[in-house]
Amino acid sequence: MTLTGDGLQPSEFAVTAARAVADCAALSLREQARHLANDGLLGVIAAQDVGGLDLPLAFAVPVVAAAGSGLLGFPLMEALLLGRTLQESMARAAEAVVSGEMLATIAWQGSVGAEREGESVVLNGWVARAACASEADCFLVRIGTGAAALVSMDSEGIVVEEAAGLDLTVPEHAVRLQGVTIPAGSVLPESTWGHLCSDANVLRAAAILGSAEACLAMAQEHASTRRQFGRALSYNQAIRHALARQKLGLEGIRHAITRSVGGEAGALQRDAAFLAAGVYGSAISEGALQIHGGMGFTWDVPVHRHLRRVRALQAQGDVSAALAALGRRYVGAIAPASDAAVSG
Repeated sequence: MTLTGDGLQPSEFAVTAARAVADCAALSLREQARHLANDGLLGVIAAQDVGGLDLPLAFAVPVVAAAGSGLLGFPLMEALLLGRTLQESMARAAEAVVSGEMLATIAWQGSVGAEREGESVVLNGWVARAACASEADCFLVRIGTGAAALVSMDSEGIVVEEAAGLDLTVPEHAVRLQGVTIPAGSVLPESTWGHLCSDANVLRAAAILGSAEACLAMAQEHASTRRQFGRALSYNQAIRHALARQKLGLEGIRHAITRSVGGEAGALQRDAAFLAAGVYGSAISEGALQIHGGMGFTWDVPVHRHLRRVRALQAQGDVSAALAALGRRYVGAIAPASDAAVSG
């Protein structure tokens, strides 16, 4: 029996995750991995056979939200997903990720070509948005349209480019693979990438939720304590209305995530959660930045750092393409219904 059967709730992980994230602030990347693993956070959704807790994806939501709120400089979402993705075909690698012994990440954009040569596979191509790839031991890349492969970073033919992107806390790298040879057993099935991206959309939404919560809390505190012309900023009715709208947006993200991890949720609900987080999350962080004024761009007031992370997560999941795909899905569903109504 898993812990779910014993009545454990996802919210019970929030306090532990928040404390662990705060403790990671002064640690190196590998020290963070070991610390998070010791608190049981890297294996929340991985099987018990590889050292995980074997819990549903909903239990990873508060963990990733805490990481977003605390601006954790560790690729937590990637570690959580890899621990579960690798557990069947590469159990030893999954166990190493869950235990914090191996630092692994995922290149979310781009794909590589693969050619079979006996018991090996040769990879060629270019991938991008691999968080902390310069310090990782291995990373997952997409092959073609749906398969994936786990590649060791010390393989011959790998070139890690300089970090780029908005998020200064979790640098993202592009990686070129030029004749990289890996064992055939490191290649995962064709359906792997689709399932991985679907789960990642939920966790990206959770990370944005954490950042949005932190931004709104900072904006509310600043508006109530900052005084101009003898009165607090919150005395201004326009600022109170803006904060109220941001609170509604925050609850919209929260409810969208709740629906996305429900028993009957599918790809549509998960895409919708990511889109809701992308739209409302950026609006909330931008609103908090406006309320703080110039102070919001200083390192001591991390509003701009949260906005950077939200924007990076939007780009990582390609929110524009997701929105276009969702629109096409709805138009495709409406057209048959309209034709049926006309013919009837």
